[in-house]
Order: sequence, then structure tokens, then C-alpha cells
Amino acid sequence: MTGLKIGFIGLGEMGKPMAGRILDGGHTVISCANRRRAAIEELATKGLIEVENPGEVGAQADVVISIVTDDTQTDAVLRGAEGAMAAMSADDILIVMSTHTPGYIRELGKEAADLGIVLLDCPVSGGAMGAEQGTLALLTGGSKDAVEKCRAALECMGHIIYLGDVGMAQVAKLANNAIAFTHSALIMEMQDFVKSQGMDAEAFMEVLNTSTGKSFVSENWGVFHQPDIWPHMVDLIVKDLAQAVVAADEISAPMPLLRLTEAMDWDTIKREFD
Repeated sequence: MTGLKIGFIGLGEMGKPMAGRILDGGHTVISCANRRRAAIEELATKGLIEVENPGEVGAQADVVISIVTDDTQTDAVLRGAEGAMAAMSADDILIVMSTHTPGYIRELGKEAADLGIVLLDCPVSGGAMGAEQGTLALLTGGSKDAVEKCRAALECMGHIIYLGDVGMAQVAKLANNAIAFTHSALIMEMQDFVKSQGMDAEAFMEVLNTSTGKSFVSENWGVFHQPDIWPHMVDLIVKDLAQAVVAADEISAPMPLLRLTEAMDWDTIKREFD
């Protein structure tokens, strides 16, 4: 399928560069303003078409991509009175790129199917840097045919990793994030440990990043661990860890390390730069 009109809902830190990449790929992008107009106005210079609300996005697009913060916002832009789903046509494709529990996305998929809409479960990994560079991992579940129809637009944003049925991509995203966030917590704990022993924390990070404990988290510590980014990062950490625990409870999985990380005093950690 060519000449798709792509609706894009959620032009935040991740969504704005992702929508920009799709525009740069020569695709039509339709969106609406939410909390701030800056992203809309910037992307309008690349050809973005602005409409009034998510319902209008759904009415005019063949494919709707949603990447908002949480269940509440997703419900509002997709299921609300002016939500996109009610206005979409049969055989349109809905791509949910936010992080949710597998149970939530499967229920949304059933609701979409009742309307004749094909839902793709497609959370992303790689952060704002990956969104800017078009190198995101697009963890994808759902219809293979729908993936192929959207491939050209999706590959503007990164690399598609197909994982099976709707819900599987969220399983992978929550597992990946739980590992990354547990590693973040462990790095902070070890920084406190080495400082209590009289070692400079920066010297320890140099050791870590040239030794066996190195990871994406440690290598990019300075990128995320900044006063203007860290509080928002902690909010995402708390949300995603809580969702992972819910998903674990749904299948009665013990997950002791996940639960220890989720139970940390993240409010105090968030206030580190106050």
C-alpha cells in the first residue's frame, strides 16, 4: 500500500522527532496540538497538516500512530469523546507506540477489531536520541500484513522487530525496561558505595564503562542523568516498573528483583537535583 496518510498523536520528546522522520521520508502526516503548540508549528514547516483533535486525525488518516504517556492519555486520545478510534474507517491501522501492560493492549486490540480496525502493538526503545536519529527499535506485535502495509513509514523511525501476536511487543518492552531500570538503580547504589569508600564517582564510571559491568545505561549515564531530564525519566521508570509488576501479577510470576526495584524510594531519587 502506498500513499498512506499517517495520523500522529503525541508530539512530545519522542513523538516530535519520530513524526519529523516520517515527514522527511516523504509521507503525509496529520496531527493535532495537545499541551503545547511548539511541536506542531515546527513540524508544519516540514509539511505537517494540523487538525482540531484526535477524532479528526482518525477521520483523515489511513494509519494512526499514538505515542502518549500512559493508559489515561491513551484512553483519552483513542477512546474518548473526540478520540481517534470512533472516527477511523474499517481496515484502517492503529499503531500504539506507548508502553502498556499486555492485558491493556490486548483489550484495546479487541475493541479496535470490533470496529474493523487493525491494531499493531509497537512500543519503541532507544530514547530521544534514537528518535532523532531514526534508529529506534520498533518492537512490533500483530498482523504481519499490517506491518508490511506500514513498513515504509515505520522504517523512517527505526528497525522493526516482529514478535508475534498483539501483546508480545509490550511483554518485550516491559522486560527490557525492567532490566535497564534495575541496572540504573544498581549503578546509583554502587556509586554511593564507592563514594563511601573514598572513591570518586566519575572514576568509578570510567572503570564500569571499560569493564564487564558496562551497558547502554552506564554508557549513556550522562545523557539521562541531568537536572532537566532526570525527573521525567524517573516518572517513566516508576510507571513502567509498576506496569511490569501488574503484568507479573497477571501470571503469578514471582519476579523478586523486579519487585525490589519497583519498591525503591523513587521520589527521593527524583529529588536528587532539587
